[in-house]
Amino acid sequence: MPFKDIDIATFKDRMICKNSVVIDIRDHESFLNSNIPGSKNFNSENLMSLIDSEDKEKELLIYCYKGNSSRKVAHFLSESGFSNVSSLIGGFDSWEKNK
Repeated sequence: MPFKDIDIATFKDRMICKNSVVIDIRDHESFLNSNIPGSKNFNSENLMSLIDSEDKEKELLIYCYKGNSSRKVAHFLSESGFSNVSSLIGGFDSWEKNK
């Protein structure tokens, strides 16, 4: 099943109502500096461990800096067997503007 692009309102709703796993794919330093509360940091160095560590049926909400890289990762995770993957349109920038 292909991933979905979702806006910030939908992202926030799914974070709260669906008990989704929020994945930050930015570099570790950026994640430590500021992140969406409750998110987990997976980047190019450890992304493959995500495939083995999470339930493939659980909803994954992916974000990056501006929403471009998260689309690529969301596609990859969908192709890797995850059935419910979404990418935040506008990425962390959108979160910061709409807290």
